[in-house]
Amino acid sequence: MSKRRVVITGMGMLSPLGNDVKSSWEGVREGRSGIGNIERFDASEYNTRIGGAIKDLDLEPWLSTKEARKLDAFIHYGLIAAQQAVDDSGLDDYDALDKDRVGIAIGSGIGGLEYIEKNVLTMDKSGPRKVSPFFVPASVINMISGNAGFALVIAVPTSPS
Repeated sequence: MSKRRVVITGMGMLSPLGNDVKSSWEGVREGRSGIGNIERFDASEYNTRIGGAIKDLDLEPWLSTKEARKLDAFIHYGLIAAQQAVDDSGLDDYDALDKDRVGIAIGSGIGGLEYIEKNVLTMDKSGPRKVSPFFVPASVINMISGNAGFALVIAVPTSPS
């Protein structure tokens, strides 16, 4: 088996501790907790009313209000982290990169639940004609990568040693 080498060229992160890699890492090093009361929805009927959430995120520098409405929050987070990684990478001349040796790595276990719930409730209340035409592209898990396209450059494999 040959060993492959990977170079991380840039990182981006949104977490309950901060809205970038630096502030998130500082939060970890300081031992802060990102856990707090759930405020995104009414959790009063649940036994647990605490969780880790992204806080104080201004979407405007990253996404227009119009674009943001078409996408679930998990895609907002992925796209912002992707752009942070590109900015962090220092790779400005994308045309000069060997596109056969550059890739995107974005991980998420599941996403779009908030958008799915919203559209199911809309359909139940007002019928299928009121469901957003962006329902599927705004909520499926692979749409972070689909929307990021070639914008995220975090791994550049080198030749096997």
